[in-house]
This record gives sequence, C-alpha cells and structure tokens, in this order.
Amino acid sequence: MALEVFITAARVGARLWAQWQDGRLEVCSGRAPEQAVSTDIGRLFVAALRERFGDVASSIAEREWRLGQRVCRLLPACRVHGAVTCAHEAQGLLMGRSQLLQFEFSAVLGGWRFLRVVAALNMDAALMSAERRRWLDQQLQVDFCADHATDIDAVSARLRTLLMHGMH
Repeated sequence: MALEVFITAARVGARLWAQWQDGRLEVCSGRAPEQAVSTDIGRLFVAALRERFGDVASSIAEREWRLGQRVCRLLPACRVHGAVTCAHEAQGLLMGRSQLLQFEFSAVLGGWRFLRVVAALNMDAALMSAERRRWLDQQLQVDFCADHATDIDAVSARLRTLLMHGMH
C-alpha cells in the first residue's frame, strides 16, 4: 500500500484504521469505526514507510515514533505525519552523509580518506592516471547509497583491494 494513502487519510481524520472492503484492506480515517477493523494498520504503515524511505530512514522514524510491528487497531494521524516527516529528514541526512563520504573517498577529487588509504599502501596518488582515478570512483559508486548507512571500514577495505589489484 502506498504511503500517499496514509498521508491523505491522516489529513482527513484524527485516527486511521484498516478494514476489509471488496476483498482487500483499505485505509480509512475519521471517527472511530463501530464495526470490526483489522489489527494490521500499524504493520501496513511501517511497510509503506520502508517502501518509500528505505530501511535505515524508516527505522529511525519507527524508533522515534514508537511504531514497530505491534498489533494496533487505530493509528493516530499525528503519528503518521510525524513519522513521515522524521523519515524524510533522516533520508536527507543519510543522503548528505553519503555524498560527503563519496567526496572524502574520491580518487578524482583527491579526498582525504582516499589519500589515507593510498598512503597506508605506500603508494603515490600523484602517479595515478586520471583514467584510473575515474575507474576507482566508478567502482565505489555503489557503496554510497542513501538506502543504507555507508560502512566506512568496508569502503576503505574495498578501496584497498581495488588499489592492490589494479584495473580489470
């Protein structure tokens, strides 16, 4: 279920719930329902957050807004708004951190983390061709994704391996 469904429902009413209609779960909001509703609203919301923002950013929002996978019949609209805002901000911070680390590991830019790894291998960065530097940056590109937290030690180890084994 798309996150927009939850956001729209949270704008309409103070509480959200899920109920079966025409063989599928539908998110509803407004006054608390009198009929039986599903206990899956929390699980559905967490799944929608993860779908939109990825595991890391959504887990931050889940922790801050105490969402988790617990069973609940009603979900407060303020919790939806707060968790979406939190996940969005966390994703922005992760993207910024990822870009910063990408600069720090950049062979083309001569980033300080790149230079540190090169020095530890007793290599001279000044002797590397521009082609090799571009190739190194391309190889490390996948390590700088905002969907997960960048592991600096893992990127350093991968860079060391690439430097020791040359271009392939």
